Amino acid sequence: MTETHSAVQSETTSAKPLLSVVMPCLNEEEALPICIEKLKTVFEREKINAEIVVSDNGSTDRSVEIAQSMGVHLVHQPMRGYGNAYLKGFEEALGDYLIMVDADDTYDFNLIPKFLEELIDKKKEFVTGSRYLEGGHGHIKFLHRIIGNPLLTAILNFFFDTKYTDVYCGYRGFSRQTYELIKPVSPGMEFNLELAINAKLANISISEIPIVLAPRIGDSKLHTLRDGWRSLRFMILYSPNHIFLVPGITMLALGAIAHVVTLLGILNVGDAQVQSELAVLGTIFSVLGVEVVSLWLHAKTYSWSRRFDKENEFLLNFYGLFNLEMGLIMGVAMTLAGWVIIGITLAAYMHHEVAFGGNPAWVPFAATLIMVGAMTCFSSLFISAMSITRSIEPRSILPKK
Repeated sequence: MTETHSAVQSETTSAKPLLSVVMPCLNEEEALPICIEKLKTVFEREKINAEIVVSDNGSTDRSVEIAQSMGVHLVHQPMRGYGNAYLKGFEEALGDYLIMVDADDTYDFNLIPKFLEELIDKKKEFVTGSRYLEGGHGHIKFLHRIIGNPLLTAILNFFFDTKYTDVYCGYRGFSRQTYELIKPVSPGMEFNLELAINAKLANISISEIPIVLAPRIGDSKLHTLRDGWRSLRFMILYSPNHIFLVPGITMLALGAIAHVVTLLGILNVGDAQVQSELAVLGTIFSVLGVEVVSLWLHAKTYSWSRRFDKENEFLLNFYGLFNLEMGLIMGVAMTLAGWVIIGITLAAYMHHEVAFGGNPAWVPFAATLIMVGAMTCFSSLFISAMSITRSIEPRSILPKK
């Protein structure tokens, strides 16, 4: 690791640290002094110009007092949450490189030079530990070790075409420049997922380092069901194609087919009631399909506006054609057309006549137009509010490689 040592030593005389190791802290009085001492030992032995940033998240024990007495860079984040603590810590950190660790003495800090080697010598941009590469996961809670972590890692890999083996490992390193590129915003435990997802979306170089997890000192802050659901919800929100788009288009297609068949009399069932019921099914599928596709568009726009999504040519072209005014015009036109059909049908009924050849499918079709039209108007307003920040930004925030 000659190049790394030379790079590190060249910075030792600088007032600005080369490395900031950031630890979130919430009532870790037992493990915190051990972690700080171990980090200082590594820095001194490896001659690394580094600082320790302890981001206190509202501790009520002696954690703050311990951090102050041991001369680390202490910052305070009153807003609770794993992600919030890291956001504050990274904001206040001074180093050109950032390594995130936990303050529970579970990570081997002797691997910090290995992280720097990957970042500096091998030019990797996002380095993450993995407890599953060489069997270092023995001290993870049983359900998390066997089901939770592997399942969430597999889902994320499937949704985002990644190859992580341990997406929830909290031992990670990157440069300040990389952090500003993939900068996450999640306040809770899904912060780790967002880092991993954004690293992939930014198309940066990623590497994993095998680590062995030690037994935790103190009480765990994880909540299995709550944090697991939040993680799954997060991935669904930022990968809407699998959840919304395919089911939505399928339902919309079935609804459209049902309306076409009943309006044109393609399927001659010989029973007006059956034909009417089929038309009602067309309304149900059409409205559900439009609603689910709208949710997909909302999720994609939200992802895009928050920089989670890479440059999306479909959205760029879509918003080039379909703006707020176009959505409102289309929505109002469909709604009015539906009410016109209803009006003609009612007028014919009042005069004891039949409208549209007595085809009962026209009323459900009119109802579909009215509901879809109204949904289009409101969706256009909502999407316009989400996408307005992107309309004044460059076409790409994340560079292509």
